[in-house]
Amino acid sequence: MELSNLNIKNGLCISLGANIDSKFGSPLESLLICKPKIEEIINEWGDSFNKKKEEKSKFQATFFWSSIYETLPHGVENEQPNYLNTLLLIKSNSFPKPSIKNAKLLLKKLKKLESFFGREETPKGKKWLSRCLDLDILWWEDFHTVDEELTLPHPRFMNRNFVITPLSEILSKSQKITKCDVPKWSI
Repeated sequence: MELSNLNIKNGLCISLGANIDSKFGSPLESLLICKPKIEEIINEWGDSFNKKKEEKSKFQATFFWSSIYETLPHGVENEQPNYLNTLLLIKSNSFPKPSIKNAKLLLKKLKKLESFFGREETPKGKKWLSRCLDLDILWWEDFHTVDEELTLPHPRFMNRNFVITPLSEILSKSQKITKCDVPKWSI
């Protein structure tokens, strides 16, 4: 998939979702508490690479958050509560060089955060279970990798409204867009 066609190249995108209580409370409370923690993780991750460079400049990123959306569980076999989902698009000119090693380092930090909130490891062969916190890296610039731990870009993100709707909201914030009210045009 060519991400530059979506005006999202030069970014790192993470989806967040929850549909059951965490040790911090409801799914909404979990996302609210998680928001600054994610930003801190990204800044620390970026800084860890900049410290290795001679100029030792601080990692700088801009965080674009979507609204929180309530969605039906996707692809589930058993009845589950609705999910709350949001999306984070991070833009930076000082990202570390995209590589599987660097992506897995970030993934490890995100999985540690999920565990901190009380998420248990998903049993082998099971997927789409209820979660107190679900963090997925959807893409990182134009980096492509297929691995049993991590596939980038995420292979199904374009088919999921809980990603596309928040993404369109984020992208529309940076572009002037006006709805035309045409009486003869009805949808």
